[in-house]
Amino acid sequence: MPENWTFNGFPLSARGKWDVEAVIEGVGIPKFRGNDLRVPFQHGNRWIKKRFDSRKVVLSMWIKGTDRANLDDNIDDFLTAIGQPGLHTLSRTLRSGETRLAQAELCAEIHFVRKNPGYAKFALELELPDPFFYATGKTANVRTVSTSPLTWTHANSGSAPATNLVITLEGPLSNPVLRNQNNGVWIQYIGTILSGESVVLDTKHFTCLQGDQNMISIVKHGGDAYWMILDAGDNSMELETETTGGGVTIQYYPAYF
Repeated sequence: MPENWTFNGFPLSARGKWDVEAVIEGVGIPKFRGNDLRVPFQHGNRWIKKRFDSRKVVLSMWIKGTDRANLDDNIDDFLTAIGQPGLHTLSRTLRSGETRLAQAELCAEIHFVRKNPGYAKFALELELPDPFFYATGKTANVRTVSTSPLTWTHANSGSAPATNLVITLEGPLSNPVLRNQNNGVWIQYIGTILSGESVVLDTKHFTCLQGDQNMISIVKHGGDAYWMILDAGDNSMELETETTGGGVTIQYYPAYF
């Protein structure tokens, strides 16, 4: 099965008219953003934690027609579909059949280089503000807190760290703190969650809700600016609480480079 790409629902691999010849850029680890600090009168620089930057996906493509006029028609069709402004879904279907999604924007001019009257080549350059591709299926890790601290190993199937999580704490729990022992990142809800109640922590939008009540004022976290990070691969997780019997659910879409 060949690899397939779509942008805003539009197939970039219409085999008879146009197709992706190669991925020039955009598959692999994106560059980091940030620089180490230069300290006067000290050797070298002071290391600082860096973040992944936005990145580009550049696809080498061809387009053809039965003659020059038909090629012009196909170019018009392609540009009409691809030239919608704003962020759109970029879909990459691997040879295994697995599909991964990103949000992308057309960010550069398209220049068609005609090789003969019915054939042209060009590069399609797309900008990804969030540099990762995401699985289409959500991972849900559910644990019942029968003892404190509760420890377990969670396997993040993605190749990139997961930071966009929804963590649901179900009572009874008291002052629960969730830790990732791998990277030292932790988050705590300071309060009591009664049986039948739940608190939802959204680590992407930095919200804490108990029903429709905003509980952000009693959330503490440490180890990173992100509320929680799941590294690629195995993560040694721990939930500590003063009251057992509740549960914790971690939901997210695995991220890929």
